[in-house]
Amino acid sequence: MHWHFGIRLLHWLTVAALAAQIAIAFGPMRGPGMTMMNWLPLHMSIGVTILTIVVLRLCWRSFTQAPVRPTSRFLRFATAFFHVLLYVTILAVLITGWLGYRPMPFMPPARLFGTLPVPLAPSVGALSARGFAFVHQKLVWIMLGLIGVHVLAAMVHLGLLRDGVMRSMVFGRPETASRE
Repeated sequence: MHWHFGIRLLHWLTVAALAAQIAIAFGPMRGPGMTMMNWLPLHMSIGVTILTIVVLRLCWRSFTQAPVRPTSRFLRFATAFFHVLLYVTILAVLITGWLGYRPMPFMPPARLFGTLPVPLAPSVGALSARGFAFVHQKLVWIMLGLIGVHVLAAMVHLGLLRDGVMRSMVFGRPETASRE
């Protein structure tokens, strides 16, 4: 079993960007007064970065096969279903965050990494920007739960199964750890 270097790189870039995003969202963005507005451009910039990485990962995966492991058909289906659910949730968090962004009057538009202005999202249906922001916040918790399950599964592969899945995802080496 062997993951391509590009997939592994994009995976770990996603991890780093999501960790930064969560640290900002649950840290300085929760500060008093206008603190959130000061951090919002960086939060949005990282969100666009995550979107770019996820789209690249999906494109890359559409042209490459995942390593085949000798497991049951049910487990392969469950794993694929879980990963699709994780991708969909991440994309939903990103999209609802954008749909929930509305600058206050007389506030300059947010700029991605200080350069490109963030385009305003179109109004969608009956849900207001505030409604999308609410959905965004709830989806973040669902995403964090799914990430927790993903990390737990990785730890099971590493500690209990010792089947080389983690070694392959971290180092790209397909060989499994010795069973003692």
